[in-house]
Amino acid sequence: MTSSTLLVTDVENLGEVVTLLRAAAADLDCGLQVRTLAGDEVDEAEAAAAARRDRERKRLPTPVRVDLRALVEGAPVDAEAVLRGARARGLRGGATVDEVRRTNTR
Repeated sequence: MTSSTLLVTDVENLGEVVTLLRAAAADLDCGLQVRTLAGDEVDEAEAAAAARRDRERKRLPTPVRVDLRALVEGAPVDAEAVLRGARARGLRGGATVDEVRRTNTR
């Protein structure tokens, strides 16, 4: 299964960001999962609350990753197209293509 990754830095507004990304991904026949940088599953509400607490304490919130995956076997996943689609829906920042996880082979 083909996959790609986005990084979300606007974790305080994670629910809104993921809603826009999920809609854009669905248009491209992709699904998504929100995970920590280490790959563990994320509770979106808890992550957003933790990020707000971090900001109150003058700490930078820890970004999360959004793993995109093709819903059709062998179909390509275009993280940039998903991001463009989310921006067309109103996303104003806080997410970027993860260049580190973008390549499948070395």
